Amino acid sequence: MRTEKITVRLPLQQIHAIDTFVKLGEFVSRSEAIRRAIQMLLKELTLNIEEKKEMWKKIQELQAFAGETEKYNEK
Repeated sequence: MRTEKITVRLPLQQIHAIDTFVKLGEFVSRSEAIRRAIQMLLKELTLNIEEKKEMWKKIQELQAFAGETEKYNEK
């Protein structure tokens, strides 16, 4: 995978927390920790979008059903 270097500003408290996890061996480097955090965020956002997409689909189906029901009731 191709990578690109970027600059990110974080609060010192977050940097210290990341450094602690690096020292504990949870991550090889700060970069790995940040990559994993972004990966988790993107996965969560993608799941949220999928859930919203499914919800919108159900709403549309209910609206269509309600429209058909109204037509039936008018007869």
